[in-house]
Amino acid sequence: MTALSPQAHRPQPPSGASLIPATPPVVRQAVAELQEHGRSRGVIGIQTRPEWTGEREFSVHGSPVRVEVCPSPLAVREAMLRHGDGYLVILTDLDDDDLGIGIRAHFTKGRLTTLRPWDMLKQSFRARDIDPRLLDEGWAAGALARWEPAEGWPKAPGGTLTLDHALGHLASAVLGVSRDGDRYVPPAHADAPGLLRWSLDPVAVHRLTSLPVDVREGLTGWLSGTTGVAGTWTLRAVEAGHGGDAVPLALVAGLLWKDGTRDAAEARGLLRARVGGADLPADQARTWSRAAEALIGRLDRPDSLLERAEALLREFNAEKLLADSTLLPGSYELRLRAFATAVRRCLPVPDAAALGEAETAHGRIVAHELAGLNARADAAGTAAARADAARMALRLVRWLAVPGGAAATLADALHDQVRTGAYVEWAFRGVRDPDGTVAAVYRDLLAAVAARRAERDRGLAGHLAAAVGADSDPGSLVPIESALAVLVRPLGRSLLVVLDGMSAGVLAELAESLAARRWTELVDSSLGHRRVLLPALPTVTETCRTSLLTGVLHAGGQHDEKTAFPGAAGDPQARVFHKDDLRAPGGHALAPAVRSAVEGSAKVVGVVLNTVDDSLDKADPAIAWTADRVTHLEALLDAARISGRLLVLTADHGHVVERDSELRSGTGSESGRWRPAKRPPEDGEVLVRGRRVLLGGGAVVLPWREDVRYGYKRAGYHGGASGAEVAVPFAVFSATPVDEVAGWRPAPAQEPAWWHSAVTPGSTAGIAAPGTAAPAGTARAKAGSRSKTLEGQAELIAIEEVSAPSAPSAPSAPSAPSAPAGPGWERFLDDLLGSELYAAQRARAGRAAPDDARVRAVLGALLEGGGRLHESTLSAVAEVPAARLRNVLAAVRRVLSVDGYDPVGYDPDEVTVELDTVLLAEQFGVAKPFGGRQ
Repeated sequence: MTALSPQAHRPQPPSGASLIPATPPVVRQAVAELQEHGRSRGVIGIQTRPEWTGEREFSVHGSPVRVEVCPSPLAVREAMLRHGDGYLVILTDLDDDDLGIGIRAHFTKGRLTTLRPWDMLKQSFRARDIDPRLLDEGWAAGALARWEPAEGWPKAPGGTLTLDHALGHLASAVLGVSRDGDRYVPPAHADAPGLLRWSLDPVAVHRLTSLPVDVREGLTGWLSGTTGVAGTWTLRAVEAGHGGDAVPLALVAGLLWKDGTRDAAEARGLLRARVGGADLPADQARTWSRAAEALIGRLDRPDSLLERAEALLREFNAEKLLADSTLLPGSYELRLRAFATAVRRCLPVPDAAALGEAETAHGRIVAHELAGLNARADAAGTAAARADAARMALRLVRWLAVPGGAAATLADALHDQVRTGAYVEWAFRGVRDPDGTVAAVYRDLLAAVAARRAERDRGLAGHLAAAVGADSDPGSLVPIESALAVLVRPLGRSLLVVLDGMSAGVLAELAESLAARRWTELVDSSLGHRRVLLPALPTVTETCRTSLLTGVLHAGGQHDEKTAFPGAAGDPQARVFHKDDLRAPGGHALAPAVRSAVEGSAKVVGVVLNTVDDSLDKADPAIAWTADRVTHLEALLDAARISGRLLVLTADHGHVVERDSELRSGTGSESGRWRPAKRPPEDGEVLVRGRRVLLGGGAVVLPWREDVRYGYKRAGYHGGASGAEVAVPFAVFSATPVDEVAGWRPAPAQEPAWWHSAVTPGSTAGIAAPGTAAPAGTARAKAGSRSKTLEGQAELIAIEEVSAPSAPSAPSAPSAPSAPAGPGWERFLDDLLGSELYAAQRARAGRAAPDDARVRAVLGALLEGGGRLHESTLSAVAEVPAARLRNVLAAVRRVLSVDGYDPVGYDPDEVTVELDTVLLAEQFGVAKPFGGRQ
């Protein structure tokens, strides 16, 4: 049976709007039927709506076809008079009686053909059968015929035209496409966020609202059923005339009907009026809101929608609920201000209650969507930049809470600067905010931090003056002039990059950038952390850099450095390149001579980069120090990786940043941060004399206070005796996995515990005591339920990666122990590692099993942290190389996982490691200690 049928075989259909419109496929089929019967020309009359959306003239199998819309008998006659060769198709809403026998005689069938809508749809969708549910939707046949595209509808899967296939494609066609060409409602994937996005397009909305009532109601009914309650309330807002506000209304609904929200009856009533007055259940309001939030995440610029949602809250007298939103920008501002208030309560030294409030307030910032977006620019750069500043502020608050004893020696003071002071410096330069209220609190915080730093710098300067004056043994320090011989030469083929003016804080940030580029940091096994060099004095380029590159204490310049470098490096082929040597010709990322040297056989190739030191003159040095911000460094990294060289990253001296400095004139100084010893030292200064003082006749006055200068104001300075200037950082990196190179091993995370983890005020361990960690979840979690499991990683682990931690560190090693000393923890770990099940698990893991010392170190660190630790903190405390931590955790998990249940895994944030102590104790049949997830 076809979609075309002569009127004589069925009752007269109604005329006018209830008629089915003819579509190009139907017309083509009518012509094809004549061709099958050998008719090469003829007139076809079809009773249909007097409208046509296709081409007026086209061909079917090479024969010309012309379509004419004829609303009257006269129009039909005129069309037939114009007809020549081929086929003429007459579309009219008249019936046979209206036309008369004279006109009908010219039709190939002698009468009008009536469209059979459902048979027509079968042909359009190339289906054998139609879903009975679709047949019940009487409006659908005409609508599908009216909106059929020129190329026809997509073929029905399986030969049956289902309700969802037909109406899905109809809804997609009616609702249209966005400006970027995407369909608001894809045929097979209609969802509430897509419908909300459609509500923002007034032209597309009009296409639906202008449909005949039966079609509009039928289509919206199907859309509601398909897109759920969120789609239903979007359509109700459209029907009520507030479609353009559907997204903001949904966002507001989520706040008005949030669990625990009180005194919102008036606001709820005002919102219900915008969606037709119907009752909006709380669960449906929240579902609608989640759909709107999902849409916001898809949009590039949702600002106007978010601002409109805030305006609606004000219209509904519900502004007090703004702070509960995790999406609206006004809530972000409130959360930042609440965090600032909590920080103020922590000053000058936080107690446990105040620190807990700051941690909670910061958590609310992190929970806000804007904390992770870069689309909203503000005076500080982006919303994400403000979140970064808040994170740095919290780190400084934590540092204030951790007591720090006075350094006993110069070595202790300089090591402390590299291990802790560097990160304080990094955080310090990142704390800023465009909001005046927040900025004022940050200023007070920085003042408290600066005061504590100043006391540490005072002590360091005193040790420096005493040690230099007595020319005492440097102990674990390596003098800068000995660095090439003692540290660099034993490493073998290396690229020595000297960043002029790089402080320990800048190196700490660069090290993070290098780790992201898959460079593994190595540390001297005798220390367990980065090395620090003892500089020449004053801390300026002509003394420090020249001493470093010549191998002797000497004040000089580039000529001296180039001449003496091969001898100092112990290789006549060794070369050092300065700024002018690095200029590359067009098309080259690196000067050919430099690349040739790096690829050559010289044991050491030195390169001096001036980006940091230049920033002290020309820019704000309080920028983000990443590898791409240092001129030539990326090209050098690539060359070193390709040639298989180790990377040695060091400096000649550090620097301090200009922050409301005090000018002391009349000192006879030619530098910003040192002066001749012509008059006694004043407040914030120290007199240093000895053979390491290479200027000023062997005696100089150096400021240890960072806010003292002797010359013109600049962006930053060097030459003084503050920790940021005196501590010369020295770090080694490998682009390929190594176990040990000349006594250097892969480094555990170098960040102090307070960098990533909560702390207990007054605790020198640096991480929160048990009970202060985040609330725990349920005890028995299936392995697959973890947001980020370690599945499959254990197979990749080499035996050396899961071996025991390195030998105990020297006195200057990290203070956090590799296993806890808590009375219940040691007993718990002894019982666990001595259990029969643990022995069986180790045997089952075979060569991939970590040894007991590694398992004890990891579990002990997690227990000490209350069952939750940032992976970097875990790396440092358990002394696990940072680059191998996840592999080590996979190996530990292999021996601790029983029947697929894993007591060790990652939090959904993907950086926090969790220990489920209850599950661990139950699985191995040992008594649970205090600590861990409950």
